[in-house]
Amino acid sequence: MEKPQITSSEMAMLWTQYVQNSMSVQILKYFRETVEDNAIRSVVEQALDVAESVVKDVGQIFQLEEIPFPDGFSEEDVDLKSPRLFSDGFMLSFIENLGTAGMLAWSISQATSTRDDIRSLFTTFLAESSKLFNLTVDTGLSKGIYIRPPYLSKPEEIEYIQGKKYLLSGLMPSNKRTLNYIEILHLFQNIKTNSVGEMICIAFAQTTNSEEVMAFMRRGKEISRKHIKIFTKILSGSDLHAPTSWDNCVTNSTTRVFSDKLMMFLINVLSASGQGNYATASTASMRYDLIINYQRLSVEIALYAKDGLEIMISNRWIEEPPQTPDRDELFKQ
Repeated sequence: MEKPQITSSEMAMLWTQYVQNSMSVQILKYFRETVEDNAIRSVVEQALDVAESVVKDVGQIFQLEEIPFPDGFSEEDVDLKSPRLFSDGFMLSFIENLGTAGMLAWSISQATSTRDDIRSLFTTFLAESSKLFNLTVDTGLSKGIYIRPPYLSKPEEIEYIQGKKYLLSGLMPSNKRTLNYIEILHLFQNIKTNSVGEMICIAFAQTTNSEEVMAFMRRGKEISRKHIKIFTKILSGSDLHAPTSWDNCVTNSTTRVFSDKLMMFLINVLSASGQGNYATASTASMRYDLIINYQRLSVEIALYAKDGLEIMISNRWIEEPPQTPDRDELFKQ
């Protein structure tokens, strides 16, 4: 039986995953060259296996369907002989984020696909991303470097919200309630992801030869640091400590590791992920001050991402995703 054509949704997810995982392959190869701890090396190697499998399996679909391969990223975008730039602890945090984003991306991919072979492929990689995430957390816990969410007392009884004051808390100092567990979850996670983003921007700023890229990365570092301070202050208002790490994360190396194209693309991916995280947190939060913060900070990320996209376009560092035919152009022809 002949397979149906690939739908636009399937094509969008296949194309996106191919490009993003071709980038991950280059980053993880560098991690494998510079990691020192054997247990963390195992995590790096498993993450690399998953990313390489994605590139290979999606590439096979492109070949069978006679779809042009995206350029993506290659060994030209990384210098594997460069000195160590990231600590082992940072590599683990980066892969944890990779696993979290992977589970979300593959679940969306599966949910928006109809062809059985493509759904099967997405299901497989969803399971692989889940295994990778679990391995990352278990390894971090065994090393004592995994940052746990705060422990809180268990609720003693079920309570219902009594009026709009519950929502207005935070805007009115006279009626300030403590954070609920759902709000703490999102604040905690967004501090963690911004911490990773801050370290990446620092590393990229000190290893690029481009003044334009350096300025962009320094701006990204300041944005991440600002957001961390805002979320930390909100947590402290409920007598909660923000997640911290004693790992220095970035070395003093100034030797170029990655191409400017790869660095800018990664920040573009992280910015999009950050906006998604803030949108989810805004929807889940029930204090208006939190909602306002998430929405205004999301705009700041959007403007930052827009400027990054303009840099990438002006330097021809970003490929054009597949799109519908321009009928007006066809009519002219």
